[in-house]
Amino acid sequence: MATQIKAENTPHLTGYNLEAEQEMVGRARELQPLLLKHASYGDEHGVLHPDVFAALTDAGFWAMAAPRRWGGLGTSARAMAAVGYELAKADPSVGWVYTVLHGTTWVASLGPDALQEAIFGSSADHPVICGIANPPGAMVEVDEGYVVNGRWPYASGSAHAGWAQLGVATTDLDGNHGGGFAYLRREQYTIENTWHMMGMKGTGSNTIVAKDAFIPKAQFFNVAKLGIGGHEPGKRHVGEPSDYWPFMPFLRATAHAVVAGAAAGIMERVMEASHTRPIVYTSYSRQADAVMMQGELGKAAARISAAEALTFKNCDLIDQAGLAHERLSSGQRALSKGEGSLAVSLLNEAIEQLMFLAGSSAYADSNPIQRLYRDASFAMRHVANLPYVGYEILGKSMLGIEPNISLPDFI
Repeated sequence: MATQIKAENTPHLTGYNLEAEQEMVGRARELQPLLLKHASYGDEHGVLHPDVFAALTDAGFWAMAAPRRWGGLGTSARAMAAVGYELAKADPSVGWVYTVLHGTTWVASLGPDALQEAIFGSSADHPVICGIANPPGAMVEVDEGYVVNGRWPYASGSAHAGWAQLGVATTDLDGNHGGGFAYLRREQYTIENTWHMMGMKGTGSNTIVAKDAFIPKAQFFNVAKLGIGGHEPGKRHVGEPSDYWPFMPFLRATAHAVVAGAAAGIMERVMEASHTRPIVYTSYSRQADAVMMQGELGKAAARISAAEALTFKNCDLIDQAGLAHERLSSGQRALSKGEGSLAVSLLNEAIEQLMFLAGSSAYADSNPIQRLYRDASFAMRHVANLPYVGYEILGKSMLGIEPNISLPDFI
């Protein structure tokens, strides 16, 4: 009963919490020295430094992921992207973990009433949820609940989460098949250390393993039946703008903001070094005096700015859909996907330009630029960010070729 009172007695609120947004973005900027100080810890240990994650929690960032009916801040998609952008300027692994954890926690807030009560109403603290949709595990219905088995690699931030949202293929008592998200508490699964990559080392994107884990029926989000963001008649825990954000466009735009933040971080460091760095074997005692360097820097800056504009344009599209309580059309989703692909292409070009300006010394382990470069290069190749896929989806949409190559929820 206390859980229902907590949710139902919250006044119906519209709009976004602009005051909290400004404060959160400011806190992200203030944390940059701490993140930079501990960035090498992630490279060495494969997870964020404990002080870093504690600082993210103390800053209140997990409250951004929760709707106000569950004590969240009610911030916009643009604000969430802006926080990830600022964190990534110091350490992209931190920006990525923040983005993944708040994105997965937001998805849980779209679920049925019973699921929301089980997760958001079960603790006075804001839940932190990691998640993997693919490859799906197996979930079989039994009396009073389900039994979950499977292995889920690339679980970013799993070391710091109290819950896991896991994609599952389901079999009910009658032998019928479906699919959705199973939610397991931390004590119900193990984490195998399988994350050994050249980039995003600090994200701890290891493999979650569940063996005969029992969950009550309330801890299942039947996506095959409800869709992601589909709200069944009579649902009580719904009404925030974030309840109407489109699934993949939101996750995609906030991830692109992390890459943009890393690119901006590289550019800032290249500019700073150019005032004291000579161009060896030339008459330039300061790289900043070279006209070609100035042009290349300007070109890179323009590309980063254009990518940021596209990213935040899509955040605004998401926020407007939330305020209107409307779903994006298939054409809007496809355009968002195509524009996101262009943002990634522009950032890739800008980063490569900047690394030529940075020179070979930028690849030294002691230089923060190399980490920004590795992490950004890695993040851009996440399956949700691949430009050639996004361009094909947009082209098919424009030509009316159906079905498209991805399910609607994943465009």
